Amino acid sequence: MLIGSLWYTDYSNWKWGATLFREFLLDPSKKNANKKALYELIHRKRLVSKGDLLDAFAVPQTTLTRMIHDLERKGWIQSGGIGPSKGGRPPVLYKANPLSGYIFGIEIARSVQVLLLNLEFAVIDKKVFLVTKKFTPDEMMSRIMNDMKQMMANHQLNDSDLVGIGVGAIGPVDREKGKMIHPESFRSFGWEEVSIVGKMEQQFHVPIILNNGANTAAIAEYKIQEYSNKNLLYCISGYGIRCGIIQAGSSLNSKQGDASSYGHMIVQPGGRMCTCGKKGCLNAYSSFGAMFDLVQQIDSSLVLTSPENLIDALQNGEPTVEAVTHEAAYYYGLAIANMVNVLHPDVVLLQGKLIEQNERYLNRVIAVAKEHIYASHLTDLHIGKGKLGREAVAIGAAVELFQGFFVEIG
Repeated sequence: MLIGSLWYTDYSNWKWGATLFREFLLDPSKKNANKKALYELIHRKRLVSKGDLLDAFAVPQTTLTRMIHDLERKGWIQSGGIGPSKGGRPPVLYKANPLSGYIFGIEIARSVQVLLLNLEFAVIDKKVFLVTKKFTPDEMMSRIMNDMKQMMANHQLNDSDLVGIGVGAIGPVDREKGKMIHPESFRSFGWEEVSIVGKMEQQFHVPIILNNGANTAAIAEYKIQEYSNKNLLYCISGYGIRCGIIQAGSSLNSKQGDASSYGHMIVQPGGRMCTCGKKGCLNAYSSFGAMFDLVQQIDSSLVLTSPENLIDALQNGEPTVEAVTHEAAYYYGLAIANMVNVLHPDVVLLQGKLIEQNERYLNRVIAVAKEHIYASHLTDLHIGKGKLGREAVAIGAAVELFQGFFVEIG
């Protein structure tokens, strides 16, 4: 559901023994609706005066004052200072209390990030570990949940302080069932039909959501960077290419959360064989695996086993690696141009280790994309790096989880 240029997950059927702030967020009753809508507006505006709140709510001033007082008394909103005068007494500004509750944002990909965030989506604590072939689903989920419990203990938090858990994972995923289906380009085995949400629910009795990480990263950049009223295309490149799209304020989730399917866009008909069994896919030209293979085909003495190897060789001016990444950037830029021509985004954000660490590669991708974008789409189009880096996936999962509490107020 779209409310105020944001997207929401419906928690109306969730049954939890929640307490305190989480109970307020989960209460779908009509009695709570106005107060909850007021809180959502204060949170979204970040700083807002009572006068502006009166303009937004069709309630008497005494009613609004009473609701503000109740939210303030419970510690869920607080004074944010004094605003500029509009001819009379300078107004008091209100803001959501960022410490009213905490959210875990988690990324499950070739590395795992576990972030503890406050309600301003600022990172309070962080754990990161690499995925290896030895990790079974049970072992990895146990590691993730142990890290979460350790962070809560370190910050003296208990279950009532936790608002919920958002997970962004490599796809495809079944968002409704909370499962990773058969993740593409994943190091670990045994991840067919793994219930991420189900495993977490056994230990954390809070709302938990799962989405594809490219979608949650797009949500994070859209929310935190305040791209309201803009259409956003977000692309992650690495061992595969994943994309998330926000159009008219809504995240365009596919049924199975398969944001990795963009890597199977045909960029060279009849071209190189892809791991999917078809020829000419973007992944066969611009993924790390494709680049490693092509480098070794050209020069068998060059064996690249990690992105770090490739980036080091590129920075050292190794000519074969330069040629291969130059071609990879061409096909990636071509694919982005195709997506822009079809989807008409206002902003295109790119993320990935090679994008982050090599300006020449980034600039080549952007230049090729702009060369092939239909001229009318270039007006006011921004293409660049995402600002949140690798944390975007986990932060966006937390943002999506939180916004889902307000579904019924629309």
